[in-house]
Amino acid sequence: MALAKPSPTLYVSNLETKTKKPELKASLYSLFTPYGQIIDIVAKKNGGGRGQAFIVFAEQAGATAALRGLSGEVFYNKELSISYAKTPSNATLSRQDPSLSRDKAAIEAAKLVVSNAQGEYEQLEKEREADEAALRGEKREASDVDGAADGDDQRDTKRLKGDSNAVAQEEEEEEMELDDDEDDDQPSLICSNLPPECNEDIMSALFSQYTGFVSVSSYTSSIPKSHPKPNGGARSFLIKFDSGEGLKKAEQETKGYLMQPGWEMGVSQK
Repeated sequence: MALAKPSPTLYVSNLETKTKKPELKASLYSLFTPYGQIIDIVAKKNGGGRGQAFIVFAEQAGATAALRGLSGEVFYNKELSISYAKTPSNATLSRQDPSLSRDKAAIEAAKLVVSNAQGEYEQLEKEREADEAALRGEKREASDVDGAADGDDQRDTKRLKGDSNAVAQEEEEEEMELDDDEDDDQPSLICSNLPPECNEDIMSALFSQYTGFVSVSSYTSSIPKSHPKPNGGARSFLIKFDSGEGLKKAEQETKGYLMQPGWEMGVSQK
């Protein structure tokens, strides 16, 4: 295979097409990550992209090592076809020049929309305040004519409204507390010391094989003392189940799992 125009991005074809996308990305990550830091994996399941993926390494040396080490490797019973990508990936361009990032462009566009909306909102607020000031002036004149009795009625009405608002606020707080209690009762696993490149898709692919799996979310609270000391930049996740049976099996089989060398995953029940 000619190694012309080396690139940090590898084009991988002849992939098995029946595997679900999260599982495929997780498997590709596990296969290629021993050769270097991976910053992105793009795998498509529809249209002309079926059976193809792009593996983006942080460094060109990692891509070259993976190309030489995995070309022809049997992956899901099919031999991998690997070559350098013809064009640089968006992830690579973003590292070289942050201004080229699609995410940054989307953020700038969103900021512009928010700025315009804020201007319109401030104008509407000024108009509303002017209307309310005029209405207060009319009410003040009417109050002067009606006398003190009407003033007492208005104060009673405001007091009743205040009581109603207080009751509504208390009900909302009780509902929020009940929701929090329900979330705390749901069987969950805390997984720590995952590489920075690891995400919800990869963790979903790992735990979806266990009965009762519900969802994956990022976990930012304190890590249990029984877990290994996390590496620098390590991520943590909360894995939720709808029952304890699958949770216990997942805990036993994934505790100490190496997502990549030197990254022993800590697993325990919340």
